[in-house]
Amino acid sequence: MTLAVESELRAVGAVFSGHTAFRNGRHGDGWIEKGFVVRRPELLERFTHAQAQQVRAVWSDVSLVVGASYCGAVVATFVARHLGTQVAFVNDDAGQMAFHRMHLPAPGQRALIVDDLIFSGNDVRAVAAFLEGRGDTVLGVSAWLSRAELPTHPLLTLGNSVFQMYPADRCPLCAQGVPVEYADIRE
Repeated sequence: MTLAVESELRAVGAVFSGHTAFRNGRHGDGWIEKGFVVRRPELLERFTHAQAQQVRAVWSDVSLVVGASYCGAVVATFVARHLGTQVAFVNDDAGQMAFHRMHLPAPGQRALIVDDLIFSGNDVRAVAAFLEGRGDTVLGVSAWLSRAELPTHPLLTLGNSVFQMYPADRCPLCAQGVPVEYADIRE
């Protein structure tokens, strides 16, 4: 199953073009509201089925799918169901990573980190460090789209990033005097 992820996102109104200031201080030429997918189970089903097919073709021996709390956990649950494997959720409690109390897998898993959109890659790197620190092998990462490179772990995405991202002090839109249209965005 191939999925035209950008077309699907645009069709449901999840793509917002315009000068964007993100919570982490970076700027971009637009952003994606993943909630437009997550709150539509039939669309989420298509996205996660495509992720699972892509993963299965590369890593047939995944024993644990891991997602960060909130949307990552939802996406990870759907992908794990398609892969027929267990799922666990990681919480970041004041900088301390831990599994959610309902999901305490034994160490030594062959883990796949699943997310929807990867912005900076910081959250994924933190989850990977947590998993590796407890003795798991991180096979890779699966996401719909990523704005970040993950040089330490293989990354599978359903498509290419729709927008550009810039450090605020080197934002070409700011240099051109384009006003910020969207502020305080967390993609």
